[in-house]
Amino acid sequence: MAYLPPDRHARLAAVAEAKGQTVSAFLGQLIDIVLGEEEGPAGPPQPSSRSRREGKVTVRLASDAREALSEEAVRAGVTPSTLAANLLTARFRAAPQPTARDRRRFMSGLRQIHGLATNVNQIAYAMNRGVFTGDSYAPARKEVVQLRGEVAELRQQVRDFARGRLAFQLGLEEEELAD
Repeated sequence: MAYLPPDRHARLAAVAEAKGQTVSAFLGQLIDIVLGEEEGPAGPPQPSSRSRREGKVTVRLASDAREALSEEAVRAGVTPSTLAANLLTARFRAAPQPTARDRRRFMSGLRQIHGLATNVNQIAYAMNRGVFTGDSYAPARKEVVQLRGEVAELRQQVRDFARGRLAFQLGLEEEELAD
């Protein structure tokens, strides 16, 4: 997985959109060209992710329900339609449907956990090889075990956050969700 700075991602998204493709489809096509699996655009452009939606549902809401939905959508940073679609999809799939903001938070948390876990593994590897000798700092096994515990706790916090989002989207208490 590669990280692109926001400005470079925006330029890539603009090129993909100009070709009528999603960023993923466009990158896949570029990879195919580089690997020699494809000589160039072989067919009609892939539909954007928005046009792949299968149907549209229109509902009428009481004004107080509409206002509550709009307020919650503003807090979530999405449109009321997107929030309603996420809530319904979460209910039918029994899986959390994160908003873009939620996905960014999840990914940021997971990247941090991944970095911490990598550091713990590197320390353990160095300890097993006996690299820590002499006057330099040598972490004790107890400290490495403590770090592993902290990584596990962070992973649990991310799971708890996802579980809370699912409970909210399903309109349940967290205790009511099946494990």
